[in-house]
Amino acid sequence: MSPGSLRRALHAAHACASLLLVATGVLIHWPELRAQLLGGYGLALAAVHEWTGFAFIAAPLLSLALAARPLARDLGARLGPPDPPNWRKLHIVLTLVLSLLLSLSGLALWQQEHLPVGAADFALDSHIWLSWAIAISIPVHLIAARRKIADIAAIQLGLRAPPEIDSFFDEP
Repeated sequence: MSPGSLRRALHAAHACASLLLVATGVLIHWPELRAQLLGGYGLALAAVHEWTGFAFIAAPLLSLALAARPLARDLGARLGPPDPPNWRKLHIVLTLVLSLLLSLSGLALWQQEHLPVGAADFALDSHIWLSWAIAISIPVHLIAARRKIADIAAIQLGLRAPPEIDSFFDEP
């Protein structure tokens, strides 16, 4: 598998896991909605949420195990020099930080019976707030993807020249 294919597979796995986590998280957070939509499947839904959370964590770890150096080079190329800062760089950094913090708070919640009550409460509050941040960022991400798809189409139709790209991962 080429590094570019690996990056796309990681993105697809992480996107599917993220969407399923948001959907199951909404139903866990609002039991009235869950009761109307699913009935009494709260424990099964929680299990789906937990297993999807493991996939959310496992996908980047597996990708790093397969191709840490090329993925790190690709991330470095995407973030590039700090000037000029732009919203895409900010989005990448925020997504990475939010994903890491959501994973840590989710793991803490999974093991909450081993934590002091204050730590478990902090993990739950953090997980809820971070989940809202991810849920809000999904439409922003989709709008950006639509724009990138339009840019790629313009390049392929010859309406715009391709940008100068240093990374062999980026494909016009």
